Amino acid sequence: MKYSMCADIMFVAPGEHGPLWPDANGLKAAMELAKENGLTAIEFFDFDGRDLDAVAAASKETGIDILAICQKDGKFWGTPGQIETFLQGFKDSVEPAKKLGVKNLIISDDFYPVDAPREEIHAAMVEGLKKLAPLAEEADLTILVEPLSGKYFQDSKEAFDILREVGSKNILMLYDIFHFQQIEGNITNTIKNNIDWIGHIHGAGVPARCEITDGEVDYRFVLNVIKETGYDRYFGLEFFTFTDREDKVRKSAQLLGTI
Repeated sequence: MKYSMCADIMFVAPGEHGPLWPDANGLKAAMELAKENGLTAIEFFDFDGRDLDAVAAASKETGIDILAICQKDGKFWGTPGQIETFLQGFKDSVEPAKKLGVKNLIISDDFYPVDAPREEIHAAMVEGLKKLAPLAEEADLTILVEPLSGKYFQDSKEAFDILREVGSKNILMLYDIFHFQQIEGNITNTIKNNIDWIGHIHGAGVPARCEITDGEVDYRFVLNVIKETGYDRYFGLEFFTFTDREDKVRKSAQLLGTI
């Protein structure tokens, strides 16, 4: 198993008009912190407003990969009548992804149309992914589907059923333990039963979205179960670090066994 951290979540700062996401210098600082703690990659939310040339240079300088970024217009996934917009967002993401060496693009159910019938949303999700799969295969990119707590998915079964129906190894789950602990719990059995459809895992303490050494989830136990499955992809730290960032990352890395 390999390890990463989400630079945007862990380096975000409160601003007068909303969150302030790290610029290229902030992303480089995240890469340096990851390297200090034995992590080999970072991820962040989107391409917009980022100096991609500077970020790519920082990745090369530090030797830290950029694991994943959210697909452009991924918010239209599951929106009836917007499938072509969703697909165009993927096409517009391919070139910047390749510039950064990114192999994974994330989509979520964050912006699902709350007034549409569930069966129409489900059908749009399946159709969108079926049309996206050959494009992702051709571009050698993996789409990571991430259900979020309080959004469309009410359990993991429907999400995994969609992936199995689409049937592409370029369309996999981003299994976020923080969110799924709130959605349904039963974390380790779900991971074991669906490991072939999981392409990335996120971890944070629950319920406060704190470091993995705190909260109600025993990450030492969870990580051992994941390792026993033979999972060889990434586990990513994705928790808030408004204070004591270096200490929280170091303690989490110690639990991971990277330092």
